[in-house]
Amino acid sequence: MNRDDLLELFEYNQWAKVRLLDSLAQVKQEDFSKDLHSSHGGIQGTLFHMVNAENIWLSRLEGNQVTPLDASQLKSVEDFRKAWDDLDNRMTGVLAGVNDSQPQAMMGYQDSRGNKYYHPKLWAFNQLFNHFTYHRGQIVALQRELGYQPVNTDLIGFYRERRS
Repeated sequence: MNRDDLLELFEYNQWAKVRLLDSLAQVKQEDFSKDLHSSHGGIQGTLFHMVNAENIWLSRLEGNQVTPLDASQLKSVEDFRKAWDDLDNRMTGVLAGVNDSQPQAMMGYQDSRGNKYYHPKLWAFNQLFNHFTYHRGQIVALQRELGYQPVNTDLIGFYRERRS
């Protein structure tokens, strides 16, 4: 995987986040914050998990200390949109410094439990992008459970839209 591949995955991820957040604008606040006993509660809890995970992985890729996000600051779709805009700006900065050989460069970090890891940066990028795909699917299921019409965020939709 080279820099262009990472940029394409980042563009796809941005596209899918915008579509997802736009579709969540139709969700009533009480449904948005409702605990649906999913892996992260409900829609709001899953979104927070996604945003916080991106913050953690970006901090690792930047070589910075992880500063966890405050869930109490993210209560609405617009709050999440702003948080993701900030994270997308950080990711743009990280990707600007990546050349074709860098995804294979090694990185080290310590997780929140104190476990130390050392692996290619590519693993971190792939984890980050794949993690969103997984949780977007959960949110789509939660939207359906609540009676809302979710939006399609499949990769093929991104490719088709970009080509047209």
